[in-house]
Amino acid sequence: MKYIKENWQYFLFFVLVCIVGGYFSTIYLVDTLDSNMIEEAVKQIGSKELLMVVSVVQITIYAVIFTGIGIILSNKIGLWKKFEMNKQGLITVLVLSVVGGLSLSVVDKYVFGSFIDPVWHSYDSKPTVEYVISSFTYGGVFEEILIRLFLMSLLAWVISKLFYAKEEDVPVKVLVIANVISALLFAAGHLPATKQIFGYMDGLILFRCFLMNGLLGLAFGYLYRKYGIGYSMLAHIGTHFVSKLIWVIFI
Repeated sequence: MKYIKENWQYFLFFVLVCIVGGYFSTIYLVDTLDSNMIEEAVKQIGSKELLMVVSVVQITIYAVIFTGIGIILSNKIGLWKKFEMNKQGLITVLVLSVVGGLSLSVVDKYVFGSFIDPVWHSYDSKPTVEYVISSFTYGGVFEEILIRLFLMSLLAWVISKLFYAKEEDVPVKVLVIANVISALLFAAGHLPATKQIFGYMDGLILFRCFLMNGLLGLAFGYLYRKYGIGYSMLAHIGTHFVSKLIWVIFI
């Protein structure tokens, strides 16, 4: 618990942002999910309002657990870094945000959309305010806590304990392996939403999901390893900001 006490400001800030992300992502899901699914969930819980409360509470509990464990593990393996201004780190975040944002908007529509009709038409309507806010808070913060701070740290800790227990420091190759695995799982985690949006799953859509999310996951993991979780969050948020800005103004 000493690591959480030493970094309680980060713990509290991350959890509060995740609560906001849980609220707006729940609104977005309720508005976009299949009406039959929503009706079935409402029947089980009692009302749409209670459904939203339960969803936000669940995300809050997950945020507390994953943030706490993530802070502890990242400190144990040397991945935890308090946020400090780093010129090279900020430049990397800016470049990744632009490249990632272009990939998630221009490349997605005009390259993948040329072969996948539902991808092309997914840009017909502009993103809602709830969707944009949830992409910054839930996507940019909660997903980074879950995939990088918790999962990548856990994988690195387990691998180091199993194969490099005698090493004083966790080898860089262990961190790289943990990053690759967590990036693949990050991409795989987008499959249910992808199928829900497009209504089906084929090889090309599968390739699109793993290529775009997997490469971004690797980049975010690199920033986490090099500069700390704050920089991976900034890049994730920046990528969504650029992609949504291009979508709203140009597409």
